Amino acid sequence: MTDYSLASYKIIASEITQRIHTGDYLPGTYLPSENQLAREFEVTRTTIRKALNILKQKGTIDSFQGKGYIVRQLHWEQSLLQFYSFGHNIAENILNPATKLLSYQKINGLKNINEFLNIELWEIIRLRLMNENPLILETSYIPVKYLPQFEADELKQNSLYNLMKKNNVNIIKAKEYLEPVLPSLEDQEILGINEDTPLFQTIRYTYDSEQRLTEVRESLIRGDHFRFTVEMTL
Repeated sequence: MTDYSLASYKIIASEITQRIHTGDYLPGTYLPSENQLAREFEVTRTTIRKALNILKQKGTIDSFQGKGYIVRQLHWEQSLLQFYSFGHNIAENILNPATKLLSYQKINGLKNINEFLNIELWEIIRLRLMNENPLILETSYIPVKYLPQFEADELKQNSLYNLMKKNNVNIIKAKEYLEPVLPSLEDQEILGINEDTPLFQTIRYTYDSEQRLTEVRESLIRGDHFRFTVEMTL
């Protein structure tokens, strides 16, 4: 059990965020008062305010004078201009990230992608979770020649790009397409969502230093937990 007498405001902010994600504090409801939180975590109200300010700056909560702090619908922000991976970017910003390997098998190419016609591919399907809640369903297609050997546990613990790098395949760029979709029945079951839950579908084409297509990745990302951003200057 956490010793809250030693907890910093950052740890408290993380704990409150976790409670929001696990449904202890629901979107649209008010958090306990500053005094209640201070007593629970055994810290001063100043420390609680610092923790709540972190959440307010992230857009996790809103404050209303005389009423307190209300929980907003949580979204993890991801820049459309940034090359990201779950392991290197998203997982660093969420609580208790985990990867569940659903399946991996060899297939005989993809007919709709010229570079992957009639070649042996790995089809790797993984589920990304936070606090045991499914967030992202990923399906990766990688030529076996670029990833000839690996252990199943490595698919849960390592980035696919790091695994390919061990075979001297150096990823340098990717092109990604994004569109909103609704989940299929299978998606609903895997992600534990309703039929009207919005999803972002992304298709990524990844290339190495020799301009070879090294991976095609299809991802279904929960729109009730993520939002994509673009920062522009005039």
